[in-house]
Amino acid sequence: MNNKESKEQRSHLTWPPQTKEIEQAFSEIYSSGEWWQYTGERVKKLEAEFAKYHDCEFGVSTCNGSVAVDIVLKSLNIKPGNEVILPAYDFYSLPKSVLNVGATPIFADVCFDNFTIDKDEVKKKISSKTKAIIAVHISGSVAELDALKYMAKEKKIYLIEDCAQAHGAIYDGKKVGSWGDLGIFSFGGVKLMTSGQGGMITTSDEDLYNKCYAITNRGHLPDWTINPYGIIGENFQLSELQAAILLPQLALLDTYNQKREEAVRFLDQQLSEIDGIRTFTQFPKTQRRAFMRYSFCYKQEHFTHMAKSKFIEMLRTEGVPALGGYTTMMTEPRLQRMFANHRDDFPNSKLSEEEIVAIHHPFLLEEQHVLSSLVQKIKSFLSKTI
Repeated sequence: MNNKESKEQRSHLTWPPQTKEIEQAFSEIYSSGEWWQYTGERVKKLEAEFAKYHDCEFGVSTCNGSVAVDIVLKSLNIKPGNEVILPAYDFYSLPKSVLNVGATPIFADVCFDNFTIDKDEVKKKISSKTKAIIAVHISGSVAELDALKYMAKEKKIYLIEDCAQAHGAIYDGKKVGSWGDLGIFSFGGVKLMTSGQGGMITTSDEDLYNKCYAITNRGHLPDWTINPYGIIGENFQLSELQAAILLPQLALLDTYNQKREEAVRFLDQQLSEIDGIRTFTQFPKTQRRAFMRYSFCYKQEHFTHMAKSKFIEMLRTEGVPALGGYTTMMTEPRLQRMFANHRDDFPNSKLSEEEIVAIHHPFLLEEQHVLSSLVQKIKSFLSKTI
């Protein structure tokens, strides 16, 4: 691909989408003079519509997805002496939030087939100190929510869903974010809905809703009275400007998710034919996936002359926004002083760090001929390395 073609291909990968609906939302909020506000009508509308879309009664918008985790943990009164079980393979934000409230993160290994938290490993880690399980939906894979919910209910502990990458995904007839006691979404960066920064908490428990709202909105309840819980609260609100540009993205979410799903089915089918490439297998009750990243496993030992980093470099040369996966919590630079000695305790998480290749979701909106061309180039390229 020459430089001109590469630039043309990258131009299709613009995110967020530049649509007339989003442009109109920008224009209207600017003309109204209300873009500086928070807890305004657009914020309230976004909270209500996002919660309803995800089969929940309530939504609390926040200034980002990371702080939403802190808010949820505080609403559940998770504190020093408590333990929270979470996957050993993920972004570092989750254990950081657990440590922020003084609790102890307890890591469980992930499933070999799709790298979501393994229910059998979770069961081994539950103790008298366990207060919650955090199930992360990652790289298009939805965690085994029915089993985790049953386990949490049986043990009388909370189930929290991290849906930062999974807006609109469906498991066994229900949207993600509605299975747990609380769900967490992100609108930051290149997420499936973005306002640069932003987040959302979903729940159908009114008491938890009020607590999350009070923590987010300086101690106020939705009717703007002071809460009865003794919560001082913080200033973690989303702005009217952010809500205005998120609302049209919510309306477009199903359309984009369907197109990404179609692209992934094609890529899975094509890439699985290559010896040394392993695609993910989903739980049977997963009905719709949502992809912030499309991921597959690159078995480096099969390609004797092609390190994973070199393969990723080749994809990027072709205009594909490819990267490696996350690290395990044991090798994450900001956490490894605490957990480095335990890396070998989580073999599937270790494997995921070593093998995963990820492609950012804007590429999944490309036309079929672009996807087909990429697959052929990958097959040709890798055939020379075996």
